[in-house]
Amino acid sequence: MKMDIPIFGVNVPSPPIRIKKELLEEYARLYKGIRNLEDTVSWRTLIVTCRKILGVVDPDYKPVRKSKLVQSKKLVAFLIKKTYLEPLFFEIVYALGFRGIKTKKNTDLDYLIFNGKHYPEPLLWSLADYLKEKGKSVAVVNPVGHYNDGQTRVVGPSVIFGKINKVVILTSTQTKFGGSVSVLSNVIRLLRNPKLAQKVKEVDVVIPMFGGSRGHRLGQSEDVGFEVMEAAFNAKLISLPAEDLLEKLSKEINNLPKFRFFSLDIHNSLYPNKIFKDEGFDFISIDPTREIVEDIVEYLHRRRVQNVPVKVVACDIGAVPRTENFAKNLLDLLELKNKELQIICIEKKRQQAGMVSSVRISKIEEWKREGGKIEKSRIRIPKKSSLKESILIYSDDMIDTGGTAEKDLNYLSGVYPNCVMKIFTATHPVLSKGLSAFKRIGADVYFVGNSLNVEGLSEQTDVQVVDLAPSIYRAIVPQN
Repeated sequence: MKMDIPIFGVNVPSPPIRIKKELLEEYARLYKGIRNLEDTVSWRTLIVTCRKILGVVDPDYKPVRKSKLVQSKKLVAFLIKKTYLEPLFFEIVYALGFRGIKTKKNTDLDYLIFNGKHYPEPLLWSLADYLKEKGKSVAVVNPVGHYNDGQTRVVGPSVIFGKINKVVILTSTQTKFGGSVSVLSNVIRLLRNPKLAQKVKEVDVVIPMFGGSRGHRLGQSEDVGFEVMEAAFNAKLISLPAEDLLEKLSKEINNLPKFRFFSLDIHNSLYPNKIFKDEGFDFISIDPTREIVEDIVEYLHRRRVQNVPVKVVACDIGAVPRTENFAKNLLDLLELKNKELQIICIEKKRQQAGMVSSVRISKIEEWKREGGKIEKSRIRIPKKSSLKESILIYSDDMIDTGGTAEKDLNYLSGVYPNCVMKIFTATHPVLSKGLSAFKRIGADVYFVGNSLNVEGLSEQTDVQVVDLAPSIYRAIVPQN
């Protein structure tokens, strides 16, 4: 008879097989752990706990008895039903200790996604969902667990039965959010397993926020001290295991998988790009502006201000290419009168990171869409306040303390006092000083990417979190 077992205050469906009473809590924790998107169960915990539930006394070392094959299949199928582990049913049964399993003919996968740290990125599940919506077959595995002393332990499937078009390893390397270059390096080493590597066509390592990519600015005084370039060092640490495993696999399998490395809206492409290329790997900085612009356009339509003239702000010289991409997308999507907007380039002097001594407008360009072309012309910088209505959109790659943006927007508010709306956009919500940065900046609404999982961010009423999974999809999936 089917019944629910209330454990830890949550109802869990009763198991499909008879389980010892003292193991019901283990079963309940595993069932919920598989479905916990914030702390999903690791591959090793999944296998060891299944073995334990199936009566193995020493599950770390001993397999499930052959006589329990039917019960094992029932348990596994029930536990992983309607999850991203479901496509790996036969691999899980194999890991329980059963050999010679008869698999279905179609066990191939378009995408196998490995989580690259213990706690999953917000983008892990949204990317999996987006790939599935696009008709791709997708499985997701969390290989990262811990020993009893807290040290990281990385364990993935020992055998893959079908072919895999692409393995995606996804994690940011920001230590504040649980990221780790060394853990990511070990997850990459899962491809050292020839039984996995020989089934894989390509490996895409996607690092939404690349640790150390923003610290160094060219031209900084060397008198301060000898600086270890963290972005370069991290890139070296990440590329070395890929290089090493490919060298060793070349002696064991015929067709080596191709490795590529990605990040979202990298602050400084010189590093890590140069290091990856020196090691023979492609590095791509993914442009997320289209997704951010789409959400802004939808918001402006809801507020019925889509025809108010728009001014897009490049916060510094380095932000100009991103801002120009932003403007192109706006001209494509926004129903502007005469299809035109302005790009304001800001020049500032910094005392140190996050502290600005002076701000001024260095250049203003007007862009007009004429058919399939964009006509650009330079216009005069206002010598006094402009009273015309406008919408200011401030574009940046990240938001941290908000100090720089606060000064910029205060200055621009004086130049354009009749601003209908001030919009702040950033790909990465670093927010090292917390959510108070939003109040400090003083924009009307904020659009930030989901590259980092900041506690309480989604509850902010003036913050719109933009799903950047489509940006990653466009970068890793061949476009027709």
